[in-house]
Amino acid sequence: MTLVNSLHQVSLAVQDMDQAVVFYQEVLHLNLIARFDFGVKLAFFDLKGARLMLEQNEESDAGSLCYFGVDDIEAAVNQVESTGAEVVQTPHVIHHDAEGTFGPAGESEVMAFVRDVSGNLIAFVQRRVEESA
Repeated sequence: MTLVNSLHQVSLAVQDMDQAVVFYQEVLHLNLIARFDFGVKLAFFDLKGARLMLEQNEESDAGSLCYFGVDDIEAAVNQVESTGAEVVQTPHVIHHDAEGTFGPAGESEVMAFVRDVSGNLIAFVQRRVEESA
C-alpha cells in the first residue's frame, strides 16, 4: 500500500509578502490563488497539482515544509506513529473551502503534522467533506 500519493504543498518563509508575491507572480509567472492575513500573512500559488504557500516570517532561519497528500489521514498518522515517529498535531480541519478556492467547494482540508527521522516537520493532507463543517 502506498502511504503518500502526491506532493500537496510546499511552504516557503518570506520576509516581505508584497515583494515576494510580485516576484512569484510577475517574475516566475505563477498563478496567485489567494492571499490571507490572519495575523500571519499567507499567499498561495498554483503549481498544477501542487501549491506553493508563502508565509511571511521575518526570521532569517525559517525553513520550508512539505505537505503530502494522502487518501486516509488517520491511517497515515497511525502508520507513521507506529514506527515511533513524533506526531506533533493529530488530524484536524485547517480550512473549510466553502467557495472552492483550493478544490471542490464544500470540502475541508484536514492536516496532521509529524516529524521525520531528522526532526523535519512534515504534513499529511486529506481533502474531504466534513460532516460537522
